[in-house]
Amino acid sequence: MKKVLALILSLVMVVGCFAACGKKEESDPHAHTGTEADGPGEYEFTACIASEPETIDPQLVSSVDGSTYVMHMFEGLMKYNSTGTKVADNENVYNCEAVPGMATSYDLSEDGMTYTFHLREGAVWSDGQPVKAEDFVYAWQRLVDPATASDYGYLLDGIVVNAAAIQAEEKPATELGVEATDDNTFVVHMESACPYFVELCAFASLVPVRKDIVEANGADWTKPENMVVNGPFMINEWVHDSYIKMVPNEKYYDYSYIGPGSIKWYLSADENAIISSYKSGQYSFCESIPSEQIKALKDSGDLTIAPYVGDYYLYLNCEKIPDWRVRAAINLCIDRQFIVEQVTMGGQVPATGFVPSGITDSNNKDWTEVNPDVLYAWLQEKYPDYDLSSLAYRQELAKKLLDEAVADGYDTSVTIEYMFNTSDAHKKIATAVQNDVKNVLGLNMTLNNQEWNVYTNGLGEHNFGVARLGWIADYNDAITFLELFTNGNSYNYGLWESDAYTEKIMAAKGLPGGAERDQNMIDAEKIMFSEGGFPMAPLYYYTNLFCLTNYNNVWYTPFGHFLFMYVNQK
Repeated sequence: MKKVLALILSLVMVVGCFAACGKKEESDPHAHTGTEADGPGEYEFTACIASEPETIDPQLVSSVDGSTYVMHMFEGLMKYNSTGTKVADNENVYNCEAVPGMATSYDLSEDGMTYTFHLREGAVWSDGQPVKAEDFVYAWQRLVDPATASDYGYLLDGIVVNAAAIQAEEKPATELGVEATDDNTFVVHMESACPYFVELCAFASLVPVRKDIVEANGADWTKPENMVVNGPFMINEWVHDSYIKMVPNEKYYDYSYIGPGSIKWYLSADENAIISSYKSGQYSFCESIPSEQIKALKDSGDLTIAPYVGDYYLYLNCEKIPDWRVRAAINLCIDRQFIVEQVTMGGQVPATGFVPSGITDSNNKDWTEVNPDVLYAWLQEKYPDYDLSSLAYRQELAKKLLDEAVADGYDTSVTIEYMFNTSDAHKKIATAVQNDVKNVLGLNMTLNNQEWNVYTNGLGEHNFGVARLGWIADYNDAITFLELFTNGNSYNYGLWESDAYTEKIMAAKGLPGGAERDQNMIDAEKIMFSEGGFPMAPLYYYTNLFCLTNYNNVWYTPFGHFLFMYVNQK
């Protein structure tokens, strides 16, 4: 993606900001709130960021919108705070960085293998009970417990002691390397010295939850009448498929600095209806922008295009499309430039690998420069007569690869089903891919759209040939992308298996950082796009398009979360 993205992100990434050992003290949580300590205002902030969430259970949530709701209601050891730097020159929106949250400080042992977090004195849940270290122990154990069936269950594998063994059902969740030495001290025993661990502690899946509340209410614990939170907002009304209304949590330690008197999250996937509601004044904020309205909204000053560390890609089901040459041919035949210029039209950049721009290596060099054009590099070396910088040559090689597969028995009469969740934008992209696959390769592809909740279930059942998904970085490290395609990973929906790839990723996870770790991940991405691979087709690197009116002091993480806790009405 554009080099400016990596430059902007260098201002907000937290990893390099923490000392290697010793104690890290609390930063000023009100450094850039722009508010007075006089409590929430009387105004209601209205926003639409997505349709009905699949879940708002912190240990089950797996979407950006779901985790955004979680971050408004719960607070982890770390949280996000404004840096005071503007997002894409929008004077109303600020970049964020991870700072101490429920933990006001932490100690790191000299060998980098033990973190001791000191919890905030006096922090309480919304029902008045104190937030305890044991709440973190329970939540983290719950995340890795296979019985929870969390998509992010793998998150601590290779990082926290016994996490991988628990996920493999070799040890019970109670043996995770975390402990509460007293009510205010949470200790984490590391399996490896993870370079992004402190930043990871701001992630939505690692917030605390209360054991008594979860176990007393089961799956219903996230209903408004049952939920107990430790963050700035709490749900007081949820009309499914219509809206979620949150109000300030009076027990939150930072309550007096909260901005809005309520936040109303409208739930919709209809881009035209969303932008219409924004224009009519019903919404003050929205993200889903019809491509045909981008220019006008940008010209009017309503639209901002923000950097976004993410990748829009297609899973290629390795059981339905078993020949790697066919999967490579599909990759080669797609006109990505057409998609970003004529379909999405939001400043996106065609993808040339899985790990997007904005992710940096151990030397703070952008990943797309570290491992350039990896999508085509191995094929270019194997087929030097084809200049793969040219779409025409890429499509010629695609035909050749398909012919080779057919000669070895691949059946071209099989129709490939392309699944996507309901959205005008996803449909337009799917149609463009369908046309390229048909016109270049002569393969039949049917399009099947489904509502989000149904769609995600279908991904887990692997009942597709091709399926779209987007992945946004959870932290600034290539592993957040590459880990998805390891053997048995819950997000490896295309069922690709590569021992060589998995070994590289696990080796990287066992290293504290540096050139050797970088090289393992570089090698892994090369394996992904070489013989036997091509389990996915990266289409483009994301940008984030949003409209905002009447408010300022919106906060934005580089991973796509908008935070409205401290918004001010103009």
